[in-house]
Amino acid sequence: MKSVLFASAVAMSILGSVPATAGKSDSTLTVALKEEFPNFDGYINASRDGLVLTRHIYDMLIYRDPATFDYKPLLATEWNQVDDLTWEFKLREGVTFHDGSAFTADDVVFTLEKYGDPETGTRYMSSIDWIDRVEKVDDYTVRIITKTPFPVALEYIANSLPIYPSDYYQEVGMEEFGQKPVGTGPYRIESSSGNELLLKAHADYYEGGGKGTPAIETLKIRTIPDVATQIAEVIGGSVDWMWNLPADQVPQLQAVPTLKVELGSTMRIAMILIDAAARKNPDSPLADLRVRQALNHAIDRDTIVKALVGGDGVRLDVPCYPAQFGCETDAAVVYDYDPDKARALLKEAGYADGLSFEMSSYRDRPRAEAVQSYLSEIGVSADLEMLQARASFSAWREAKIDLWYGDAGSFSIGDADASIGNFFNGSTNDGFGDEEVNELISEAAATTDQEKRKQLYSDAIRLITERAYWVPMHTVVMGYAYNKGLEFTPSVDELPRFFHTKWK
Repeated sequence: MKSVLFASAVAMSILGSVPATAGKSDSTLTVALKEEFPNFDGYINASRDGLVLTRHIYDMLIYRDPATFDYKPLLATEWNQVDDLTWEFKLREGVTFHDGSAFTADDVVFTLEKYGDPETGTRYMSSIDWIDRVEKVDDYTVRIITKTPFPVALEYIANSLPIYPSDYYQEVGMEEFGQKPVGTGPYRIESSSGNELLLKAHADYYEGGGKGTPAIETLKIRTIPDVATQIAEVIGGSVDWMWNLPADQVPQLQAVPTLKVELGSTMRIAMILIDAAARKNPDSPLADLRVRQALNHAIDRDTIVKALVGGDGVRLDVPCYPAQFGCETDAAVVYDYDPDKARALLKEAGYADGLSFEMSSYRDRPRAEAVQSYLSEIGVSADLEMLQARASFSAWREAKIDLWYGDAGSFSIGDADASIGNFFNGSTNDGFGDEEVNELISEAAATTDQEKRKQLYSDAIRLITERAYWVPMHTVVMGYAYNKGLEFTPSVDELPRFFHTKWK
């Protein structure tokens, strides 16, 4: 079927139904994304595509450079740490929202207080619940006071906390704001209809910030859920840019002369979460350490990486991205591929006749089916259900499944707090129920001594892997295919920046 789809796409290219540089002449970039946007509120729609959109229509207080990870001015021009709990930000004057209203400290205070309130429904409260309060010093100075010392505050401020206009938001309410958003970002939403979103460059966007000013006037974002259709359209020229390109399609697309294909490293890690706390079934065999160890020994991760991940993908033995601060790889207990040992562990646990589990996944069926096959070789039947990303992870959070094979991008935060801390925290993400681990991670998040933090994360990683709560799988490689006429640079934080993209 894939070859048929590819042949059809090539035919479209040959016919030249759409010129390869259709958007260049009128400064338009047509982007294909997979997910629909239920709303445009960056605190609520926190899918990866949602995070990308957020950075184009809104601004954070500061900007993290994707190449160096250095912080640069954005809505704030200066910042400093007053004491262990207090950060002060001097705000940029003369900034206007898309509706022409002026940006001031009131907008910062309103936004962070609104979305720090658990009643608001922020999708990932861990991105903001470390804030105790926000104080207005004057119209262009604010202070953010944390509940405890929080050494990764700037990471979250730069990546997870867009600022909204307080007056407009309070006038229209949360629901309408989510449909008709107003930000200070380099692009404003011109129209939204069906599966197409039209963004126009913000004419009054300020200079001197880390994002620069956009070179492309119009972004046309099309929701195309089917990857094969995206591929056909990017070859035909009706789409200029796509990502999430399947590894098995890379060689064919590399042969298309009008396209550039790249496989970029990302901070995203793939893993199998194991219901060790037996939330789904109080009598679950997964509460037995030996069963969890057997699952870890059963899967040949090296072969999966080589055959199905490709690019710069690497096998993981830790529950975090190795380059994140605190991801101490030497602390991990390593489980080599050993199906005989896996069978012996199951026999020792009293399950020599095999086991059956329910597993959900969403991103890559071939990888999920490979895992399913490896498990079957040790007598474990994994009933696999492929779902959309949100539904799949909801099944895990609601304790409807035994195993979840997915991935996590850590909100693009360069600290293990955003990876390990997102799953070992007593929330519905936490299917492990290990208070000792949770306390180590909580202490690491509230400690300013960086060497002590490393040791705390090291201790947590040792326990997580020793107790086999996950099967760490591999880093995720992102495949991009785009018009050769574009100047585009992939970034490891998996946040494409179209405000830095331009036509040659």
